[in-house]
Order: sequence, then C-alpha cells, then structure tokens
Amino acid sequence: MTVDRDQIARRKRVVVHQSGDHIHEEHVVRNVNLEHREVLYKVSQFIWLLFGGLEALIGIRVLLLVIGANPGNWFTAFVYQLSDLFLWPFRNIVANPAFQNYILEVTSLIAMIVYPLIGWALVRLIWVLFYRAPTSQVTTYDREMH
Repeated sequence: MTVDRDQIARRKRVVVHQSGDHIHEEHVVRNVNLEHREVLYKVSQFIWLLFGGLEALIGIRVLLLVIGANPGNWFTAFVYQLSDLFLWPFRNIVANPAFQNYILEVTSLIAMIVYPLIGWALVRLIWVLFYRAPTSQVTTYDREMH
C-alpha cells in the first residue's frame, strides 16, 4: 500500500462567511488518521526490508553451495553460519542432492518460499489489527457580532 506524502500532513481549510453582523466559520480537518497510517506503512516497509535481506542471504547461500564455494573462505563461512540460524526449521525436510562439492540445498529453496509468506502474513496482520480508516473532522460554529 502506498501513501501519498502530500496527504500525510493534516490539511486545514477555514471557510468564513460574513453577512452583516453574522459570521459563519467552518473548520475542516481532513484525513485525521493518515499519520497513523504512515507509521503502519513504515513498519510494513521495515518488515519487508528484513525479510528481503533474509531472502538475499539464503539466495547467496544457495548460489555458494551450487558453485561449490570454499567453506574455509571467511565470506562463505560467514554466510553459512548466519543463514544456518534461519534454516534450522527446514533441516531434514528433504534430501539435498549433491555431486562432489556441488550441493543443491532444496531445504533453502523451501525456506525461500516460506519466509516471504511469513513476511506477507505478518504485514497483513499488522494492517488488520492497527489500520484506521481515513476520516474527516468538521467543526462549525456561528457567532453574532455586536
């Protein structure tokens, strides 16, 4: 969901009608809950950023395993150790086919399908629980001039 930055700020419109000794003022404040929606939008984007980073990490791991990267290399070891933390729930779901040093880690591919679904569900849950529909608030008053 995108939020138009121009609509985020509260817009205040004051209409004044004066006829003789009578003044009619109307104050309109539009989209009272847009500031709340921007917070939800930013939280959603942060969640997608985290899950996108996780996807990239697992994708790099899959690539390194497929090309038979040296596990003794510091970068390769770092990627393997960091991604292991997120892949343990998927261990031993299926066998990972291997040929010499080349491994196709199917469990990582499964994780790359599951984690975006978890991210999507989390973002949707946040929007369902905390979303407030945009509203308009109107204040009107009349006064007599003496």
